[in-house]
Formats: sequence, structure tokens, C-alpha cells
Amino acid sequence: MNWLKNLFREDREFGASRSSGWSDFRRTYIKDKCEVCETRYFLELHHVIPFWVSPELELFPSNVVTLCRKHHFEWGHLFSFRSYNIDINGWIIKIKQRP
Repeated sequence: MNWLKNLFREDREFGASRSSGWSDFRRTYIKDKCEVCETRYFLELHHVIPFWVSPELELFPSNVVTLCRKHHFEWGHLFSFRSYNIDINGWIIKIKQRP
């Protein structure tokens, strides 16, 4: 898996150019509420594996979750945009199944 190999590269660049299909992809796959808190405001489409790590995963529906701006930073990036949470989907499942 390229994303795993790229995760440990010391020369990786943060930030990357978006695909020309990003706007249409985002419009199609963003949900109407945050998958953590269910707010309907300030929604962003978060990449589980960031596209600067694996550009080939940028437009894969299974690689994105809808988060509000706050939870995008906190849950998606663990309080640093240089980091990311590869287990965000597991946490979303736990949130939805909590008593």
C-alpha cells in the first residue's frame, strides 16, 4: 500500500494540488451533517488517508468522512494538520453505537 510506505517517508511534502475532479466529488459525497456531532454547519470532507500522502486515494468515497470544521481538526487530524487519524471510521462507528 503506497499510503503506508509514504507515511514513513521523511521527504514528503505537506499540501498538494487538488484533482480537477475534487469539486464534483466533494459535492457528491459530502453528507448533510457531521459524522461525529451531527451539526449541519461548517461541514468539510475529510480524507482518512490525506491526499498529500496518497494522491491516488483523493477521489475514493471510502477514504472520506464528513466532519464539521471543529471535528475535522480534532478527530480527523488529532489537533495538528500535519497528522491524521487512520482510525476515524472506527471511532465514528463507536459513536453511532454508543448507548
